[in-house]
Amino acid sequence: MSIRHFLLSLCLATLVLAPLSASAVVLQQHDHSAHQQQPLLDGVENAESSLYVCPMHPHIVQGEPGTCPICGMDLVARKNSPNRQVSISVDAGMQQQLGIRTDSVERRTFWRYYPTLATVQWNDNARYHIHPRASGWLERLAIRSEGQAVKQGELLYEIYSQELVVAQQDFLQARDAASGSQRERLLRDARMRLELLGFNATLIEQLQRSGELLYRVPVYAPVDGVVTALNVAQGMFVQPASELLTITGANQYWLIADVPERYADWLRVGAPADISLAAAELNGYESSVDYIYPELDPTSRTQRVRILLPQQAATNALAVGMQAQVELYGGPKRQALAVPLESLIVTGANNRVIVQQDNGEFVQREVHVGLIINDYAEILHGLSEGERVVSSGQFLLDSEASLRNNFSGASSGDGHAH
Repeated sequence: MSIRHFLLSLCLATLVLAPLSASAVVLQQHDHSAHQQQPLLDGVENAESSLYVCPMHPHIVQGEPGTCPICGMDLVARKNSPNRQVSISVDAGMQQQLGIRTDSVERRTFWRYYPTLATVQWNDNARYHIHPRASGWLERLAIRSEGQAVKQGELLYEIYSQELVVAQQDFLQARDAASGSQRERLLRDARMRLELLGFNATLIEQLQRSGELLYRVPVYAPVDGVVTALNVAQGMFVQPASELLTITGANQYWLIADVPERYADWLRVGAPADISLAAAELNGYESSVDYIYPELDPTSRTQRVRILLPQQAATNALAVGMQAQVELYGGPKRQALAVPLESLIVTGANNRVIVQQDNGEFVQREVHVGLIINDYAEILHGLSEGERVVSSGQFLLDSEASLRNNFSGASSGDGHAH
């Protein structure tokens, strides 16, 4: 019985595996045929010859004829260039017609110089914060608004404070005490207490002569200036921690100038600065850099520089927020490699020039720019002394070189951009 079952199972297995074996043979034959040589090179060449680019916008590349979606010009067929630096050959006659002019890369002395605008601002070192020396009530406030000009000795406010009344009583008791060394010591201590509480010398002398208490103690301006902050109103209760107002001396102002990051490395405290400000009757006034702020503006990438205005410039016509022309000077930078500023092709990604080689052909060259003074730019990397750069007509050559470079990268056989 078991032998019959075994033979039956064997027959069923043969019937099931036979179709699978035939499929395997077919698959095996298909795999072998897939390894046959194909004319891939011809396909690549055909793909290269079918690329079309825009003459004005080299980044527009298509695989079939058409028009540029930006400017509408007909796309031009271009063939791939060999893997080498793209050069442009222009004969002498065409160079003359195109107005191509070249200049030599040479070494020059750059006098560090940067003209800019500066803004008139308050001198923060001349700010006086007025606080009461004792808690009390403002019985009278003589200052009514910010921007009010005050003179030294002018009344600011009158305050009633019980602490000030007690201090005056102690002073009068010391004055009326018996004579002797103890009286002098008590009187000296009482006088010092009044001074520390804000009494000026005139009020103390008045109190000592008259013997009458001042219930409303007046407080006067310590300096000439302008009230730049007013934080109280008449009748308020104030404490020593309260900042009543701020007086900024008006006899001296600051100029704040913004200097780009690339110029900040040669600026020093004490560096010469010429100021021209019509409102202050200054024309080329010689001043100097007073302070350089130790941070860059994260948005504009500039560094703030502080310049002092002379005291005689503080006229009534001068106002905070006015702009002055400032020329900043540094020392000389000698033997710097330089090219004419007009030869630079400035883009958002890099700076480059068109170099004329010894064989007369033109090539693109990326450069790193340093100082830019007047009509010349310092070259840190990318050029050598004696090379010639195109200073007129370079944009035509740059467009042609960019077109060829872009096409070369777009149609490389491995599909990678380099």
